[in-house]
Amino acid sequence: MRLLTRRPGESLVSDRRVQGASALVVLWLVTVPFTTTDSLTGLILTGLVYVMLGVSWNLLAGYAGQISLGHAAFFGMGAFVSAWLTTPSGAGLPESIQLPILVAIVVGGLASALISLVIGPVIFRLRGHYFAIGTLALAAVIELVMLDRRDLTGGATGYYVQGDLSFGEAVSHGDVMFFLTLLATIITVAVTYAIVRGPAGLGMKAIHDDEEAASSLGVNPLKYKMYAFVVSSFFAGLAGALYGHYTLYIAPESTLAVTWTIDSLVVVILGGMGTFSGPIFGSVLFLLLDNGLSAIVGGFSEAVEGILIIAFIIFLPTGLYGLIKEYLVEEVTETETGSDADVAHE
Repeated sequence: MRLLTRRPGESLVSDRRVQGASALVVLWLVTVPFTTTDSLTGLILTGLVYVMLGVSWNLLAGYAGQISLGHAAFFGMGAFVSAWLTTPSGAGLPESIQLPILVAIVVGGLASALISLVIGPVIFRLRGHYFAIGTLALAAVIELVMLDRRDLTGGATGYYVQGDLSFGEAVSHGDVMFFLTLLATIITVAVTYAIVRGPAGLGMKAIHDDEEAASSLGVNPLKYKMYAFVVSSFFAGLAGALYGHYTLYIAPESTLAVTWTIDSLVVVILGGMGTFSGPIFGSVLFLLLDNGLSAIVGGFSEAVEGILIIAFIIFLPTGLYGLIKEYLVEEVTETETGSDADVAHE
């Protein structure tokens, strides 16, 4: 007998053991700032950011079937917009636009969603690998423009963000940002789960499988592509705003770097593309690989990491989720469930 059982069409999230384990993980995460060092807290916060980026990118690529290589642009723009609103003096903007940090972070996410809403109808004229190249080019253009506008971004010097949400010496600003990032991660996962399990998720899966067939059945491809694009961009921008206000420093070359997109893609590949919990598993594995390999193999860590990723793509295309599903989850049909109930009754 395997650890978990699942009926056809049923989500593992509905299993009480999964819910209990998830609750324990969240409770442990709440204690992290008080039981670990600042460096370890920052590392785990980065892992939470990876979860937000992975889950949001998977909504667009894994469910709607649109492989975007411009996720870093929305992450970076969320960081910069929120920074401008909390530290307007650094960009030469009027102090009257200054907002509280919490409001600015949400506005940063909304700004990224607005950008995707504006460019979506144009960029979705491209399909397949042309769409992927188009989003990559868009991210590169935004990075170059932001790097050139030194008055707004600080250019290569970067932009220093001012903000303090600390509560005396007991709870530092970094601790508060960790809790906010944890809350945002839970919201991201919950909202994404509601979307993929609802009618919108069915529409996304339909255009992912066969866009022309879905269109012939009355499904509007652009509608569901835009839905996934806007929601995905909002959570990417929210992650960027949170990360920027945790580090209190952002720069176009790092905050808008394509590295964030690649990391999101790798997280989803390792966990399992098109699966709900895959990006969560992938974030944990990627964090361990990214930091653990450096201590083991030193300068060869990136090469080893690349080989492992290629091995996952070739030998384990369904990622960690597929591995867990194969060895720990048992599919139970309604007939088997009914038989078990009859035996128990007798």
